[in-house]
Amino acid sequence: MVILFVAPLYEEKGVPPKGGVSMYLRRVTGALNELGHSTIILSIGTKNRHYIENGTEIYFVSAAFSSINNKYLNIISRLIKNNIIVNRKIKELLKTREIDMIQFASIWGLSAGYFGNTPAVMRMSIYSKVYREYKNDKMSVDIKAFLERMAVKRCNAVFSPSNVIAEAFSKDIHRKVSVIETPFWNESQEYDNSIYRKELEGKKYFLFFGRMVVDKGIYVLAECLYAFLQQNPEYYFVCCGIEEFNDDENPVSALTKAAGKYVSRFIYMKSLPHSSLYPVIKHADFVVFPSLIDNFSNACIEAMYFERVVIGTDGTSYEQLIDDGRSGFLCKPNDAGSLLEKMNEAASMDGEQKARMGKRAGMRIERLRPEIVVKKLVRYYQYVIDNADKKKCGTACDEKTGRELLCQTLRNTRRRFQCSHI
Repeated sequence: MVILFVAPLYEEKGVPPKGGVSMYLRRVTGALNELGHSTIILSIGTKNRHYIENGTEIYFVSAAFSSINNKYLNIISRLIKNNIIVNRKIKELLKTREIDMIQFASIWGLSAGYFGNTPAVMRMSIYSKVYREYKNDKMSVDIKAFLERMAVKRCNAVFSPSNVIAEAFSKDIHRKVSVIETPFWNESQEYDNSIYRKELEGKKYFLFFGRMVVDKGIYVLAECLYAFLQQNPEYYFVCCGIEEFNDDENPVSALTKAAGKYVSRFIYMKSLPHSSLYPVIKHADFVVFPSLIDNFSNACIEAMYFERVVIGTDGTSYEQLIDDGRSGFLCKPNDAGSLLEKMNEAASMDGEQKARMGKRAGMRIERLRPEIVVKKLVRYYQYVIDNADKKKCGTACDEKTGRELLCQTLRNTRRRFQCSHI
């Protein structure tokens, strides 16, 4: 089977993957190649490029830019233009290659401009709507969520790694959204222990790593940080990740202020490559992910793989991975008191209890091995292919008609948001 993956975000040659979409693409294409399938990735970059990396053929098409004065019309125009550019490349590839399946990422709604006959599915890398209340610029979120809902109409089927996201999206599009979890294996062959040894060796610490944004619960953690450090004087708090700023205060400043007189026990590191990050995870006493909403967290999977005690939030996708009290802990989302309670519970466990819980966490991640998850994905592809004629959602047409339909989408989107907001 030849599978074409289409996503707006992928790291170019020689750059380690950053972000969930890139890591997913690298892992799933690698597993499919091992199973004897052929994979192609099409993404948006700074210039047109084509090369082969780790057995996967990779294409980049040059991004489109807009200069419309209105911020929101500029976003819409750029999204639509990139949609046209990507789908023109897809049409070109379909003329010269035998492709059995196209898988679109939901980000930027790139399947909205797809009008081909080859069966297509969409993976919910994100559903912008569920993050809306945690974003300052809600209008931009509304535009992206609207385009994501439009995009799925061009696909034969849609799936998500998360039960929570699948349920939310299914409710809005009135279609079934299947759940296929994200495959995982540790692709790091060698670790670099230098940062751990220099900064953390000999320290007892709990850890947060990942994007430092509102929806990851970083400000909820700040609310209970002082109390935990006061009640547990043997612990340090280590935070690894790139911070994203909001209108009030940046995350590192908020955590520094929250630590108060215990600030010397707060250690911040910027985003680390896996080779350096994994030793930091391996030696953490426990790991916290107080997300307000998430989509089958890669960070949680990595922490559980290393058999750490993990604290996640209930009802936000973490319950899909964590059995509360057995393979980790679940606290209430956006509840600093509940998070503090679970952190103290984790801190009070002895080494044997932590080891047992960590072992059960590792067993859960074993179920994400590629030979299990990716084989399920291939069966899903085959089912979609076999039923494509019966359940065709996209309508094949020529490029001119396709562009006219896409432009009509742009006009409809403008009207939808211009009337009440622009």
